[in-house]
Order: sequence, then structure tokens, then C-alpha cells
Amino acid sequence: MKRPLGDTGETVKNCRNILSDKKALSTVIMDVKELSPDFDYFLISVGNSHIHCRSMARELEKYLFKSGFRERGRPDLNSGWIVLDFNEIVVHLFTREMDDYYQLEKLWSDAVYIE
Repeated sequence: MKRPLGDTGETVKNCRNILSDKKALSTVIMDVKELSPDFDYFLISVGNSHIHCRSMARELEKYLFKSGFRERGRPDLNSGWIVLDFNEIVVHLFTREMDDYYQLEKLWSDAVYIE
């Protein structure tokens, strides 16, 4: 399935809604187009446990595949930090402990946050 050009922003917002429905503890969308030539958006979300993060990852993969995005590589779904790389959209799913430790938002503090 081919996806229309320019719909990546809406897709990432839909991803946030999916994570909200899956009871993510927090979710942040960062526009990093001006900071990285490799991707447009970071979506960072926190789950209660490895199992919760894995469930969120599987739901996002289903949605993004249906939306015409293709994943680069295969994520480690048994990790406290799951990375889903769909080219323009990179999703980081953390357990609370991993989020507290890595604080990825601080590393990309120049990014534009999307409400």
C-alpha cells in the first residue's frame, strides 16, 4: 500500500492516540526534521513494564504497517527500551526505569514538541 505524501504528521499523532488508548504513562512527540536528516519525528512513550511496552509496540507496528510505513530492522521486544524505526517516525518505548535513566528528551532538547 502506498501512502500519501505529507501524512506523516497526522500518522504520528494517531500513534500517540493509540498509545493513550493502551494506557501509556506519558507520550511525547518531537519534530526533529531540522536536527536530523534521517527521520522527521521521535515519539517517546513510557509503559508500566516490559510486557506493557511490548503490547504498545505490537499495536503501533500493526497500525504503521497498515498505513504504508515499512520498518527498518526488527526491534528487541524484550527490552526495557524498544525502538521502532519506520524511517520518518522513530518510536522509543521505555519502562519507567529506563526512561529515568536515559532521559532521551534532554538529549534532543532543541526539538520542537508537538501538542
